[in-house]
Amino acid sequence: MELSGNSNFFIIYMFRGLNEHLLDDKGRVAFPIEFRQALAGDQFVLTLSLYEPCLVAMTLSDFEAQAEKLRSLPASNPAVTEFKRLVIASSFVASIDKAGRVAIPKELRAYAGLEREMIWAGMLDRIEVWSKERWNEKNRLRLSNQEALEKLRLTLEKFGL
Repeated sequence: MELSGNSNFFIIYMFRGLNEHLLDDKGRVAFPIEFRQALAGDQFVLTLSLYEPCLVAMTLSDFEAQAEKLRSLPASNPAVTEFKRLVIASSFVASIDKAGRVAIPKELRAYAGLEREMIWAGMLDRIEVWSKERWNEKNRLRLSNQEALEKLRLTLEKFGL
């Protein structure tokens, strides 16, 4: 979530919902208007997800906050170095063009399996970018595993959700 404004007024930006779009032959895709309004600008950071076979989009300020946290961690820690190599080095500042499209670099498209049909998934403070095929398969597996769903439910109950 993005906080902006002066000390007396803050707006909290939230990304939510699913948007399906088609990637063109040049690797461009429409950026959802709902997300653009929440973004409050024409640029964001796009990088690979360390946890899922998708991409992650975040505001420039959220990326900078993450970078500040990383700077405070010991550079000699192998996990920190690997995170920097995988996520930070792969990051890209994406710009929304006048037609409302974003060009996704070839390397990021390959990692996420983006070929034609894709999904923008709002995740409150971030957006996940999935191939439609991977998104549907992940959800099919998730919803068919009753044991995992029960474990998830119990974990979320501990957080009051």
